[in-house]
Amino acid sequence: MGRAQIDVALLGPVEVHREGVTLQVPAGRPTVILAALAVRPGTVVPVDTLAGYLWPEDEPVHPRAAIQTHVARLRAALGDGVVQAAGDGYRLDLPPDAVDVARFRRLVSAARDAGPSGELELLRSALSLWRGKPLTGLVPDDFERAAAPLLIEELLAATERLFELRLHLDQIDDDAVPELRRLVAAHPWRERLWAQLMLTLYRQGRQGDAVAAYHDLVTVLGDELGIDPGPELAEVHRRILASDPTLLAVRQQPQQAAARAPFQLPRTTARFVGREAEIAVLTSTLAQSESWARLALISGPGGSGKTTLALHVGHALREAHPDGQLFAELRGSSDPADPADVLAEFLRALGTDEADIPVLADERAALFRSACANRKLLVVLDDARDAAQVTPLLPGSGGCSALVTSRPQLSMIPADVQIDLSLFAADDAYELLESMVGHDRLAAEPDATAVVIDACQGSPLALRIAGGRLVTRPSWPIDHFAERLTGGRLDELEIGDLSVRAMLTASVQGLDPAVGYRFRLLAALPGPSVDVEAAAVAWDVSATDARARLEHLVDVRLIDSYAPDQYRWHDLVDDHLRASADPIRVAAARQRLVRYYLRSLHELWPVLRPGADATEDAPWFPHDVVGRSFADRADVHRWLHPHSALMTSLGIAGLRADGQNLLDESAALLLALTRAGYECCRDARSEELSRAVLDVRTSLGDTSLVGRAWHALALTLGAQGRRREALEAGTQGLAVRRGLGDRYGEIIMLHNMAVWHELDGEYQEAADLFEQCAAADDVLTPAMRRRCRRNLADVLVSLGRFDEARRNLELTGEGLEDGTCTEAFDQMLAVAHLELATGAAHRAVEVYERAAALAMELGSVALEATALVKAAQARRAAGVEYAEAASRAAGLARSEHLADIEAEALCELGHSSAAHGDRKAATGHWTAALRIYESMESARADEVKALLAESR
Repeated sequence: MGRAQIDVALLGPVEVHREGVTLQVPAGRPTVILAALAVRPGTVVPVDTLAGYLWPEDEPVHPRAAIQTHVARLRAALGDGVVQAAGDGYRLDLPPDAVDVARFRRLVSAARDAGPSGELELLRSALSLWRGKPLTGLVPDDFERAAAPLLIEELLAATERLFELRLHLDQIDDDAVPELRRLVAAHPWRERLWAQLMLTLYRQGRQGDAVAAYHDLVTVLGDELGIDPGPELAEVHRRILASDPTLLAVRQQPQQAAARAPFQLPRTTARFVGREAEIAVLTSTLAQSESWARLALISGPGGSGKTTLALHVGHALREAHPDGQLFAELRGSSDPADPADVLAEFLRALGTDEADIPVLADERAALFRSACANRKLLVVLDDARDAAQVTPLLPGSGGCSALVTSRPQLSMIPADVQIDLSLFAADDAYELLESMVGHDRLAAEPDATAVVIDACQGSPLALRIAGGRLVTRPSWPIDHFAERLTGGRLDELEIGDLSVRAMLTASVQGLDPAVGYRFRLLAALPGPSVDVEAAAVAWDVSATDARARLEHLVDVRLIDSYAPDQYRWHDLVDDHLRASADPIRVAAARQRLVRYYLRSLHELWPVLRPGADATEDAPWFPHDVVGRSFADRADVHRWLHPHSALMTSLGIAGLRADGQNLLDESAALLLALTRAGYECCRDARSEELSRAVLDVRTSLGDTSLVGRAWHALALTLGAQGRRREALEAGTQGLAVRRGLGDRYGEIIMLHNMAVWHELDGEYQEAADLFEQCAAADDVLTPAMRRRCRRNLADVLVSLGRFDEARRNLELTGEGLEDGTCTEAFDQMLAVAHLELATGAAHRAVEVYERAAALAMELGSVALEATALVKAAQARRAAGVEYAEAASRAAGLARSEHLADIEAEALCELGHSSAAHGDRKAATGHWTAALRIYESMESARADEVKALLAESR
């Protein structure tokens, strides 16, 4: 025996029947799975897609296993073999007619070829399947919210066609008016239904009611959208007022009526704003008479106003195309229309007999071009997917024009003009909002108006919705609406059938499922931008694959490419992306990014410190991850700074995330970034990163990260000249290191504390600590021992113990004569300091300037500024010009926020001005230096105060 017949009903509450008896399908997620599979029976729905519908917020740890459980419950209700696993998903193994949606579509499709009477009966049969709002009763309702609007659109289009046929065939009965009133009440912006209601009332001898219906529509559109009815509806109203007897004509065949010039353009907005240059070039190009059919292409992202512009221009071109205007919604960004179906509609509109329309698409295209010959027609094709969809629909006759809108730029189609729409600038955005809301209301609340405009981010669609919301709520202060936008932008940018969220949802649903999945994973990025490297990591694919997918997203206008391998997306897209993304998958992708960047930061360490180890023994270190490799310091510099903001955001977000592993990895990432920035170019702007880690120190699983955080904070404070604070942080870090038995970390901290003592003029304290460090042979590498001894020599110079200093520098300089590294730079500064202190100022100048040249070679602005200010001091001691070096040092230091070096350079500029007799300039430089030193609570503030006192 065969399997019992099963029927699935989706055009209303979701139901299942077997042999006419209603089955009890498990409520909740099993029913959602059934609905998702039944919308297109026989088509495989991927597990990832199902997971998104089943768990819009909190996905289980093992979603695939959970789906298998729900599928098992569904199979138990439906019987074996109905739900089948296929590929990476499931499909419903039922004949198409077993689902009411498929039966509905089959009947509507068959109706197109059945002639007027047959079409009417088939549409009645199709619409009899409609039992209420489609897909109701699903929990969760994400699939219902995604799919139901598209089904409703199909149902309404069929309903409008049915009433058109009833009017043509004079099959209007007593139930027509109540049914039409119910429809316009439920869908008040569908002007075609209003026109049919007006004609039905007029045919029934109710001219007054027909006119009243028009005024009802005027009120609805004006109050809720701030627009007027379209020209076609206004023409019907005019003819009713004139008691036009032709409106009473009956039994006129629809195809015979279509033999008249078709004017199919939907209405345009009554308040069109901006795009003056685009309108000028489009109208002038398409109004010209040429030997070929003119073609204009308008591209742009969703919500940029392509359709509105095309309709505005199309209506303006009516006189230039007296033989008609054809219009087709190609639905390229959601559910692409078949060009063959569109051609059939066009041919009918041009008077072609149904029996004469060819079956083959190529033959239909040829017949369409023939029908356009010797006519002056405008063809408007809205929302094209690609060239293949558009090309068959283009007329060839010289009297014709075509206007095509699309998200991707269809540059492969030869066109007379191509326009890519940008979003509105602030002035145009204000003008559009003002045209709807009124000048006085906006002017009364300029700050709130600015917030509304900023929230719409230049999107004409968003601005029109915002204007509609304000118009329909005249009692609302604009500030109230602005506050609502700030709290949930996409929730507020909806009115009637207009919705930014719906537009974006349709765009994403139109993607290939694999591409849509990757697109939603971009929510793992902390902001609306990504590069190929980050995308490859987040998606766990190769860079080549990531680049190809990103370029595809550019083509469909969901993202933009603003530089090679650099991509970004609109803020409204970002809102939708984060609202629709799967939080579990996003968290996993974000952790992949954190671990990749953490490993990459460690991979650059051997380049910055030759001989250093790129790996750690800590539990949070990602040994299983392959990071980026670096060729040299310049390569480090080129990569580190453009990626610092991204790494910072990832790390800060990770500190707030659940999960011990991610918390520790994020803390380690921030500390590694701080260390890399300091070592690469003495970046002294990472205080907030260290403090962020210390704020969560009690939650960290690895206490060594606390010691590292104190160490990083102390380094940053010391580099900023806040050395008292640096010593306090160092003392805290020292206690943590000793508590952990971390002898190496303890010595490194003592070394840094010695540096800060030296910089504050506490030379003996510094020398004592440096000697302790240099003696720590048990834990320090040779390079670190050299650094300690070099710093000890520098302090000995300050203490006047020159011979001891020279002996230490001879030891630390071995092998660095031709080195290109920061250690060679440090050696040069120590040697120059000794030369200057022993009276060899000219030799000191030479060494400092060689150090500046080395810093430039290393690509370090901070080191160059340091060397230049030291060179200026040595030049002053040698009695040669030094203002240029000081000025360069001040500029570089200012650009890198190196406050202490800038203050030193300003002091030198003050000395130079004073030496040239310009006491006013000298006072200005020293005053600026004093402000910096006082803000840093530096001991050098007293020196500058003395200089200012002497200059008075």
